[in-house]
Formats: sequence, structure tokens, C-alpha cells
Amino acid sequence: VWSRIWAVLSQYFIAVGCQPNLAVAMYAVDSLRQLAMKFLERDELANYTFQNDFMRPFVVVMRQSQAVEIRELIIRCLSQMVLARVNNVKSGWKSMFMVFTTAAGDPDPTIVRLAFDTIEKIVREHFGHITETETTTFTDCVNCLIAFTNNPHSMEVALNATAFLRYCATKLAEGAIGELPDALPGAVVEAERLAPTRVVSGELAVLHAS
Repeated sequence: VWSRIWAVLSQYFIAVGCQPNLAVAMYAVDSLRQLAMKFLERDELANYTFQNDFMRPFVVVMRQSQAVEIRELIIRCLSQMVLARVNNVKSGWKSMFMVFTTAAGDPDPTIVRLAFDTIEKIVREHFGHITETETTTFTDCVNCLIAFTNNPHSMEVALNATAFLRYCATKLAEGAIGELPDALPGAVVEAERLAPTRVVSGELAVLHAS
């Protein structure tokens, strides 16, 4: 029943979120954020995709809105949600990565930088959560990073995204997809050895996740 109700409500949120009236559109996006945060307070049951369905309006508005302010707000909302509720995100990863993939090709460089900063935090600090539900989420993450390597604004972002792709390839080769990092000291040393390099001012520097 709720799925049928949300099918109607989601179209309403999309229509209002794409409104030319900026104040109304921002109110709609923020209201959607508040609802999504409530749903992410609880774990999603296996084989359910309601998180993905619930977050789909963010994807559509991100793709259709002409207002930079709205697209920036969406990135900030999703960044807040994923970092605050990362332990409970399951099927919602798909919509989140779709939003960030869209942001990678945004005409505004601020959006690209803001979105990549969040992707960087996710991969560095929460890589295990990306892959613990299903392998297609890992594929969505890789496709998102590929999009950032092709971004039209920042070579730094492109190079850093490439470094993260290498990190993902290493994890895939190790068969670590779906496994959470071991808490043993030896595993910490290994994680630091494999940490992606970040390009800063044309030089390579290994930044360990803090």
C-alpha cells in the first residue's frame, strides 16, 4: 500500500522540486530530505528496495532542475544522509550513486567538487558498506568514479577519481568485495598500504583516512 502511495507522492515532490520558484523548490527538497532521514533511521529488510524508490526523486530533480542552488542542495542533503546513516543504507546506494554520477557532469564546477568530496569520504571511510548488500552497488560506485574521471572542469578530480578506481580494482582482485575491513592491526597496515593517492598541486601524496 505504501509503495502505491509513494508512487503518487514522489511525482509531486519531483514536480515541486523542479519549480522555477526557488524558495518553493528548496522547501520541497528539504522536506524530502527530512522524510528520507526518518526512513534511514531503520534498517531495510533483505530483498526490499524501498530506500532506492524513496530516493529516486532526488535523482530526477538533479537531472532536470535548471537551478544550481537546487542541485547543490541535493548534493548537500545526500551527503548529510549517507554520512549520518551509512550503517543503514542498503538499496539506497543505487540512487545516491546515480545522483553523484549526474553531478560529475554538471556544468557548474562547484557541484562537481562538492559531489566528489562526498564520494571520497564514502570510498575512504565506508567502502565496506558499499559492497555488503549486493555487488551491483560496487558496480554503481565504479561507474560513478568513471564519470568523475571524465568531468569537464577539474583535472585534479579526474586524477583522484582514477586513483580510487585503482583502489577498487585492488579490492576486487583481492576478493574483498562485500567484506568489512578487519579491525586487527595487521589489516590496518595493509589498508594504509593500499590507500588511494590524492593529487595535490600536481604532486602525489598518500592521505590516510582519518
